[in-house]
Amino acid sequence: MSLYACLHPLIRGAAYAFYRGLGGYQVRGAENIPRQGAALVACNHISLADPVAMLGASPRALYYMAAQELHELPVLGATIRFLQAFPVRRGQQDPEALARCRALLRQGQAVVIFPEGRCSADGRLGPLFPGVAALALREGCPVVPAVVQGTDRMLPLGARRLRPHPKTMSFGPPLDPGRLQARVPVRQQVDRVLARLRQAFLDLGAISSDSAGGSPGQGAALPDQVVDRGE
Repeated sequence: MSLYACLHPLIRGAAYAFYRGLGGYQVRGAENIPRQGAALVACNHISLADPVAMLGASPRALYYMAAQELHELPVLGATIRFLQAFPVRRGQQDPEALARCRALLRQGQAVVIFPEGRCSADGRLGPLFPGVAALALREGCPVVPAVVQGTDRMLPLGARRLRPHPKTMSFGPPLDPGRLQARVPVRQQVDRVLARLRQAFLDLGAISSDSAGGSPGQGAALPDQVVDRGE
């Protein structure tokens, strides 16, 4: 067990208290996060403050995919690595990040992914990249949908100061994606999981964007390292 995992109850309590003091913080449905076993926690992304909101809400120590450029910052990089974040290169296939995520899932860990790939500029739910669905299908693990609200008002994009504002983190029931089926096109299976995840986000209060209303993950390349059917 890592030092962070040992300290997680204290760190979680501090993060929750800090956010609650900045205008209020409510957590709903935390019981939907499995207490053990592999799981992906998929969350919308509206502010750079979202990972700390997740930290203060989860009863379980989680791992996080975080942008490579954040790991390169001297103080922040060391901090997020301590909080069990690992780097991912945005906007391109990253076999190292995918391999790290798969290894963690096979060890029975839970990993947080922001499937929009970056913060939403207007707070609305954007298109979902296929990686989260492909990983879930490849590893046969549940996907816990999570929707954060209010962090974009507390720390808007480009802001340097926190502003008190009410915040909420809501978790929905885990989605069971099943496993990849050999005789069904991979894209069809991935799109089906993404459609369920998107609807779960909307049911939890995420605001839809008209521009993201087409086929889920449309136009995004499937990660070859994830969807191969062999070991």
